[in-house]
Amino acid sequence: MKQVALILSAALTACGSSAMAASPCPPGFAQLQDSTTCVRISGRVRAETILRSSRGRVSDTMTNQTSGRVQMDVRKQTEYGPVRAFISVDGVRR
Repeated sequence: MKQVALILSAALTACGSSAMAASPCPPGFAQLQDSTTCVRISGRVRAETILRSSRGRVSDTMTNQTSGRVQMDVRKQTEYGPVRAFISVDGVRR
């Protein structure tokens, strides 16, 4: 595990910190190629299963539930100031 961390550290150092510092994007955002537009795509997934059993096991039940969220945040500096677009989509299945 330490070897992987050392390899990643060496690769980041080889890229040079000046290339990372030149990005106009806030931390966590990626710059679109040939543009000053910054994008961040994030989200989460949740799944749970609930088991209920009785002493006789005649009425055992199992319930599944899943949910998820996807978010996209786009930012760009314009001559009028910063412009931001934010989209969030949620879904639940029972």
